[in-house]
Amino acid sequence: MKLAYRPLFSVEVSHDYYRGACGDIGFVVPAASEQALRASRIQLRVRDGRLIALYEVAEGGAPVAPVSGQTLLVGLAPRHPHFANFTALVVAGGLPLYANPGGTASLAPPVAATFLPDTLRVMPSLATRPLDLSLRRGSETIAAQTLAAGADEALFAAAGWPAGLYTLRETDGVDTRDRTLLREPELAAEPLWGALAITLDPAFHANPPAFAISLTARQEVLKYYVVARNYGAAEFGQLNVADAGAADDGRPVVPFERIAAADFAPADLPPDLLGDASARIALFQSTAAVPRRDRGYRKLQLRRNAEVLVKHLPQAGPDRPQAQFIVHLSKP
Repeated sequence: MKLAYRPLFSVEVSHDYYRGACGDIGFVVPAASEQALRASRIQLRVRDGRLIALYEVAEGGAPVAPVSGQTLLVGLAPRHPHFANFTALVVAGGLPLYANPGGTASLAPPVAATFLPDTLRVMPSLATRPLDLSLRRGSETIAAQTLAAGADEALFAAAGWPAGLYTLRETDGVDTRDRTLLREPELAAEPLWGALAITLDPAFHANPPAFAISLTARQEVLKYYVVARNYGAAEFGQLNVADAGAADDGRPVVPFERIAAADFAPADLPPDLLGDASARIALFQSTAAVPRRDRGYRKLQLRRNAEVLVKHLPQAGPDRPQAQFIVHLSKP
């Protein structure tokens, strides 16, 4: 008997750094999610960096095992060793969690999530006492405690709890604060960048959603420290950095400003580390932070007036955490 499958949903990751599809994220499927997939006769495939879910259909086209609100947890693992160097921070205080609450056909904005261990130690952010703490799964309260005056922390035993999404809620009757927790010991042991929680809705059979994760490139100021020897004051003052590659790259022009060594900021490289008293030193930096690009910024040129001295200034590859360079000039 020949088996037939149809698309149930897909997940694609794009990145500003590549100005398109990104293959730097791998999908890690834990055993609990694999079991749920088998029970629903669903197969997962990865094609060109895109995660594709297929469901088995009977001869008439109906699903063999219709989905009914199951939530699949999938880890998002970086495949590029320097992924953090060119990817902007998505959330603070945890892993970015992408989910479609209630089985919607699109992903909600990512939230910060941390893993729920077997024993959770909670140090509340609210100082009011008494303070009510609860662990919830959906609308159901799984465990609750009340901190009395003088109590600074609480312990929750979560060993044996099923995998899934949980909410830690603290409330004093006026203010309420929630934190998202992810219970999945197998994923907790992986070096993940983020996580994905897809709730399967029966409507997906007829209208498979194409979920999209869009990542932003990390931005930074481009810095070129020019250290010149045997240059007179007048000709050193004629040096400038110009962007001659904007049209070729199809991007906005990157303007640069010149900063004298005496005006370096505390975060800049100290002039005495760049050269001795006989050298003339200046910093040429972009007037604003610019996003990292996989091909860099072509034809950033060091010039003396209109004369090109360096046709292509060095660019920060993915292995470099910062885009700052020292350029040496010397005349006989």
